[in-house]
Amino acid sequence: MSADYDCRQYHQFHNDTCSFIKTAKDCHFDGGYYLVFLFCIIGEKLQALGFIVLGVTFLAFGNGAPDIFSATAAVLSAKDGDAGLAFGALFGAGVFVTTVVAGTIGLLTPFRSIQRPLLRDIIFFLVAAFAAYYIMYDGRIYVYESLSFIVLYIIYLIVLIGGYFINRRIKEQRALLQALQTEAAGSVNRTNYGSIHVDGESINDNQAGNGIVGNCLPDDSYVQPDVTFALSLRKAFLPNEDTPWAEQNCLSKVLTVIKMPVNIILHFTTPIVDYEKPEHNWNKLLNSFHLVSGPVAISLLTQIGFAKINHVFPIWAIVLILGTILCFVVLILTDYHSKPRLHSAFAFLAFSVSVVWVYSIANEIVNLLTAFGIVFNISNTIVGLTFLAWGNSLSDYVSNVVSAKQGYPNMDFLIGLGIPFSIVTIRNGAPFEIKESALQNLIAYFLFGSLVATLIFIPLNKFNYSRWFGFVLVVYYVIFLTMAILIEVKVIF
Repeated sequence: MSADYDCRQYHQFHNDTCSFIKTAKDCHFDGGYYLVFLFCIIGEKLQALGFIVLGVTFLAFGNGAPDIFSATAAVLSAKDGDAGLAFGALFGAGVFVTTVVAGTIGLLTPFRSIQRPLLRDIIFFLVAAFAAYYIMYDGRIYVYESLSFIVLYIIYLIVLIGGYFINRRIKEQRALLQALQTEAAGSVNRTNYGSIHVDGESINDNQAGNGIVGNCLPDDSYVQPDVTFALSLRKAFLPNEDTPWAEQNCLSKVLTVIKMPVNIILHFTTPIVDYEKPEHNWNKLLNSFHLVSGPVAISLLTQIGFAKINHVFPIWAIVLILGTILCFVVLILTDYHSKPRLHSAFAFLAFSVSVVWVYSIANEIVNLLTAFGIVFNISNTIVGLTFLAWGNSLSDYVSNVVSAKQGYPNMDFLIGLGIPFSIVTIRNGAPFEIKESALQNLIAYFLFGSLVATLIFIPLNKFNYSRWFGFVLVVYYVIFLTMAILIEVKVIF
């Protein structure tokens, strides 16, 4: 009988919550195992502890998930048109950045924003937000509508790049004109400085320009000393911290120990090509091993590796064999202390592995948040506009500070809507039905309000973010959050 119940109705089955979670069809989503773990493994007596751990963990994970991947995972896992988690996260992050981030910067350090980038980004953001609101109001999104977000993002990039080159050309012309004026004014004085003296030797301008000063020639005879095999193994397979262990304080050491398992996994699966390090961070043993671990990680994380050829041979085994062959080829043909010609190809492998890791983490965050909302009977929209939006925004707080001064929030909003809805509409071959709610409308209205207020006030204030305007923005967000909570608990609307 419990099979037809909504998963959020588990509160009605206090005596046998575990059986309800296992039998209710609505609880069988991708993250349903979190509910099984909470109610069936931890047990009723440890639920309170489980809630605390869950509340601390999902926000920590949320800080590392980009908006695009979390929105994609939310839309792909949405049921019955409930894309509230994606809309809440994207709109909520927009409201948070345009009010709290910009407001706190104005409160702490008032600044003057760059004019054209600010106006450009606000206008594009308004257009994108209005288009998203229209889709929510219409109740369905077609494939051409989702693709239009991607097209709008491409237009935004064209305007952004075109403006950059136009601005750079104007600056170059001004610099050239200034240089010509300076050269004309100083042509007489320049003849008095035709040579310089270094250690008693006279050299002319041509010699100085060629870097020849006395016997100060670059020494290319240095060769990196060889190291023992044991030291090379240690360097290859142990992640290096930026700060030596002996110089870290107690808190840093604890954090290092906590991060060590994750760092080791990433160290063994993701190659790093760093042009600022010697030989671009080439490491023969480790990079050779990456040719095995990277592709295998991609196949397992995407679950493609679990598929079998002719129902016998798994794909991950084929990837493992091919990777092992490449590994031995690189070990044989490369040197320890000089990078190979194709070392830059490891950057493409690193990019692929990183994308898969980020998407996998984002997918788990969405599953965890969905389970969290079910446990506490919180709608996906409120979870998205608070915890997921805060996590995504706070993780990029420094970059948001820079963007707030140079323009406005980045346009991940467009891609966050365009990519996931394009995927789901193309996959289903039909428009995606969207469940409308008063809470989603409220988020859109407040986002419009913050953008329009900034668009009107900042130009009138000569593009200066003052302390009192920053205070108004923060208060505005507090009012928004209060109304969202009141709608969620059904006090209003």
